[in-house]
Amino acid sequence: MSLRGVGIDVADIRRFARLLAMRGSGFAVRWFTEAEIAQCMATATPATAFAMRYAAKEAVWKALGPGEWSGSLPWRGISVLEGPSGQLEVTLDGPAAELAALGGVTVVRVATVPGPKMAIATAMAEGAPIR
Repeated sequence: MSLRGVGIDVADIRRFARLLAMRGSGFAVRWFTEAEIAQCMATATPATAFAMRYAAKEAVWKALGPGEWSGSLPWRGISVLEGPSGQLEVTLDGPAAELAALGGVTVVRVATVPGPKMAIATAMAEGAPIR
């Protein structure tokens, strides 16, 4: 595998706590898939879970290298779900998948770290070695 891009992002957990308090999980429909919302709401700290996934989505988008992208960010086209092993797994759909294919990206890996106030995420986009 060859590294095609790296992204990093930070999200304010307190912001997501305020959104949850004001609007419940309904706020999340714009940014998250139904499966992501269900996983986040099932945790002991939904605000932290939402913040980590939001930061991961931003980091993934940056790792894909959108360059001159002029459309809206395809939030729901980047799915970040906890897999069977407990690790976060990334699935791309729509414009995000198209951008990945154009860049030769075959897999995107994410890592997140929740702090007391901020969630930090990094993403690595990988593809076949360039010859």
